[in-house]
Formats: sequence, C-alpha cells, structure tokens
Amino acid sequence: MRWIWVRHGETEDNIQGRYLGHYDAPLAPSGREQAAAASETLSGEHITRIYTSDLLRCVETAHTIGNKQRIKPVLTSALRELDFGEWDRKTYDEIIRENKVHIERWYGNPYEVSPPQGETLSQLGERLDNWLHRLQKEMQPDETALLVSHGGPIRWFQAAWLEGDGKRFWYVPNVRHGKILKAEWHEQAGWVPVR
Repeated sequence: MRWIWVRHGETEDNIQGRYLGHYDAPLAPSGREQAAAASETLSGEHITRIYTSDLLRCVETAHTIGNKQRIKPVLTSALRELDFGEWDRKTYDEIIRENKVHIERWYGNPYEVSPPQGETLSQLGERLDNWLHRLQKEMQPDETALLVSHGGPIRWFQAAWLEGDGKRFWYVPNVRHGKILKAEWHEQAGWVPVR
C-alpha cells in the first residue's frame, strides 16, 4: 500500500508570504505550472484513487493530475490546511503588529494554542488521523492513493506517521508547492518514506 502526497501549487497569497488556511484561493499561473509538472512526474505511477482537500487550490492541482491518470478526485475537508481563523491571508509582520503575544504563544505551543477563531495543531492532527486510519482500512495492499493537500497536513503526516511524534512538526522538512512525498506501508515498520 502506498500513499503519494502532493502539495498544491502556489497561490498569489503564498507568493506574498500570507498565511493561507481555509480561505479558498485559486492557483496562481506558477501554481498551475507546478501542478502540471507534478502530473508529468507522476505519469508513470499506477495510482488507483485520488483524494484532495476540498479547497480550490488543491482541487485544481488534483484535477490536473487526475486528468492525466483518468481518475476523478474525491474531495474531502479532512485534508484541509490548518484553520488560521483571523490570521488567514495576513503576513507574519501584520500579525506581529496586531498581536505579537498571541502569535508567539502559538509558535511556542501550536498543539494547544490556536490562532484567533482558528484550530490548534492537535485538532488538525485528530481530523487528519481519523480520516487516514479509515483510508488505510479500506485500501487493498496493492493500491496507491494520491493525496493532494497543504503544507500543514503533509507536515503532520511526516511528523506523526513517519517519525512517530507529532511534536516533530516544526522539525520535519517542508514539502514545497507542487512537490511530492511518497510513503509505503510495511507490516513490521509501519509507514516509511520512499526515496
């Protein structure tokens, strides 16, 4: 069983360095190019199912890949980015000016502290973990699922599932826009990255 994660192509908000959570931004022209490049890279993979965050930037990326694979993506809110609440579409500098204490508390403990009106990293992890456990149970051993998501959920998978510790979230390497992370299931070792 294999999971191939793809981070959506970039948006104008990403290019401008803005936090982008549940705001439904489309891909920038460069993001569409990144999605097309990912599709080409994956053209030799035998993908049996495609799931995507239901946010437009992921849906556009997933359809680009799905069209080449001839698979219609299934949309799910479980693969959404962290909800940044009132910080959505703001830059770090804007947030620092408005609420330095809160963002420093969040950076220090995002597992229990959320952005205003947003969600904690623990809530994102629970949402994603529950969905991934169900997916793993329903997939056959010879299947490969493509999962199109965002930086936060992919980091959570790397930390909690590949390294076995969600507290490693800030320490795992970031998967850049349009890039790919592959993992496969081994009965003895669990989920391991594929180079």
